[in-house]
Amino acid sequence: MVNNPLVLKNRERRFGMLAKDRIIVALDVDSLDKAEALVRELSPHVGYFKIGLELITLGLADEVIKLVHSFGAKVFYDGKFPDIPTTVGRAARAVASKGVAMFNVHASADTASMAAAAKNKGSSTALAVTVLTSMDNKRCRHNFGASVNRKVVQFAHDALDAGMDGVICSSKELVLLGKYKELDGLIRVTPGVRPLWAPSNDQKRAMTPDEAIMSGATILVVGRPITDPPKDIGTSVDAAKLILKEVEDALVRRSDTIRERENFALLRRYGAIVTGTHVVLTSGRHGSEYVNKDAIYPHTEAISELCREIAKRFADKGVEAVIAPAVGGLIMAQWTAHHLSHLTGREVLGLYADKEGKEFVIKRGYDKLVRGKKVLVVEDILTTGGSVKKVIEATREAGGNVVGLGALCNRGGVTSEDVGGVSELFALVNLQLETWEEADCPLCARGVPINTDVGKGREFLEAKKK
Repeated sequence: MVNNPLVLKNRERRFGMLAKDRIIVALDVDSLDKAEALVRELSPHVGYFKIGLELITLGLADEVIKLVHSFGAKVFYDGKFPDIPTTVGRAARAVASKGVAMFNVHASADTASMAAAAKNKGSSTALAVTVLTSMDNKRCRHNFGASVNRKVVQFAHDALDAGMDGVICSSKELVLLGKYKELDGLIRVTPGVRPLWAPSNDQKRAMTPDEAIMSGATILVVGRPITDPPKDIGTSVDAAKLILKEVEDALVRRSDTIRERENFALLRRYGAIVTGTHVVLTSGRHGSEYVNKDAIYPHTEAISELCREIAKRFADKGVEAVIAPAVGGLIMAQWTAHHLSHLTGREVLGLYADKEGKEFVIKRGYDKLVRGKKVLVVEDILTTGGSVKKVIEATREAGGNVVGLGALCNRGGVTSEDVGGVSELFALVNLQLETWEEADCPLCARGVPINTDVGKGREFLEAKKK
């Protein structure tokens, strides 16, 4: 249990905003009483409430805005302004003055209208509606002269050029927009979200909350699955809790996936990931890729950043000491312990185990420092897990409680069981590198020269000369 307020705050906002702030509930009701009942019940579990055309037309928008704010929640004003630039600009200024968190404009109104909204948005977030989620390709071509995909991409670029903060699009277009790096800064608000347990109703291009978050959605708009859930789900609160849990789980998986790609890029940038070569591994097998741990260690900022990610992963495990096999692992143990100390607000020791023959032993008095403590074991590269397994065994023999194993790279598909059983095995990068016995090596067959700078290529060639 982590009691440090800074750690708890960082964990709560791990993804830049509270998970509940990624859910907008659509208040598609026809009275203030109905809106109040939903806001009262759901405000502890969701961050936003959408005020749509029904409440706006009934003249209840101002009252509902005040109501939502009174419960500490935020308002998405779904006016979908579709007018000329002057009118849209004035409407944007008017709605922003009401303190709404977000409002929207139809992208089809033209770039100039969106620019007018962006200029007059105040502190609100201005979003561009691309193609309604009720519209399929046939209807989109009829209305806009092109497919859904083409129009969404066009409208998103128009929104970016106009200075809008984000777009509203179906979850089906999220992956498509993700291919355009210039659009990365745009918030993606996604309606038409339907859990597996909810009927699709009139949505033509829907995804589950999990699928939408994994595809790149920033915030989800959910209506009837929460406000009118199936009877077997329970109340609106029960439905909201289910969706919130699905969002939280997806955010963890998406964050890990994104971060792993970033870690891979960092290792590759410093030459720690070598591809397109012909290497000989310690095992004697040949391969075309290699993880060169020695390339990253001289770069203190880079190794510090990587070890900080490991520390963050185990910050809530009560770690009191970090230990690693010498020599390379010593650097990792020191940096990881350093970051854990800062994250938890208490000293975490950085230790290492010495290699003696084929075994690892904890000496230098470190065995006494390990005894009775919660210990995180770290390693740079996991190939078979043999070395780190011996460190884990030595730690347990010294009376330490191993709470997990963190690694820079798991290139051998090593599992918790392979290292003697740990409650959590976490690697910043997971790779499955194809290798061959010398006799079966296609690189040897093609006469590709062996790399003598990394791996055991130099030793291999020298042995061949004898």
